[in-house]
Amino acid sequence: MKTLALDLGNSTLLAGEFRGKKLVRQFRVPAAAVLSAGAFATEVAHRISSDVSRVVLCSVVPARTERLMVHLRRTLNIEPDVLTPLADHGLQLAYRRPAELGADRLANALGAAKLYAGRNVIVVDCGTATTLTLLRRDGCLLGGAIMPGLALWADMLAQRTARLPAVELQWPRQAVGRDTQAALRSGILHGHTGAIRELIRQCRREAFGRAAVVVLGTGGAVTHFKSQSLFTALEPGLILHGLQAFALRTFSHA
Repeated sequence: MKTLALDLGNSTLLAGEFRGKKLVRQFRVPAAAVLSAGAFATEVAHRISSDVSRVVLCSVVPARTERLMVHLRRTLNIEPDVLTPLADHGLQLAYRRPAELGADRLANALGAAKLYAGRNVIVVDCGTATTLTLLRRDGCLLGGAIMPGLALWADMLAQRTARLPAVELQWPRQAVGRDTQAALRSGILHGHTGAIRELIRQCRREAFGRAAVVVLGTGGAVTHFKSQSLFTALEPGLILHGLQAFALRTFSHA
């Protein structure tokens, strides 16, 4: 069975194609590519196999979700399965109001349950927002934390101050910046790293105590932190694996 998994975020659309449980290709395109049929065909449809049999998606942008589904129906003649917290996904949710849980965080937890079954996991997703999602070894999603993502830190400083410029996000040679741009890079990158590290520490202590925990890094901005010793492993396709697991469960229950 070939499955197309789609994660529609605020900035990008992440797509992955599976043969059975194996992820054979993945790519990102600007989220704006779902706004018109022509752009969708150019950016997405020509990259995927014509014999895809199932489509599954999650979205954190409700205003664009239905438009994406229309393009999928027209292009592939397939009705997509949509992952939501209220769907039959197989996890326990300790969230007080489950409907408020982001579908992307749920998909990440499903991906962790697939790839790291029986393990306590903290997923750190570095995207438009940086989120932590905690999954207990028994399949219970405990909750987590949300803060502005790396690029938002930079954008907010450039937009909400009179004299601080926009900067390219690259690591400075040292933490002590000798000019404004170096100081901004230091504050943004070292500061975000410190925030992630502290959130991991606090959440790990509260949720798991001294039990073993796998910390997974994922998301479009995670490569900025690959040398910072924050994660047990990097799993750039984690959310796609979660969507594939949901599609398989939906298929088996059909």
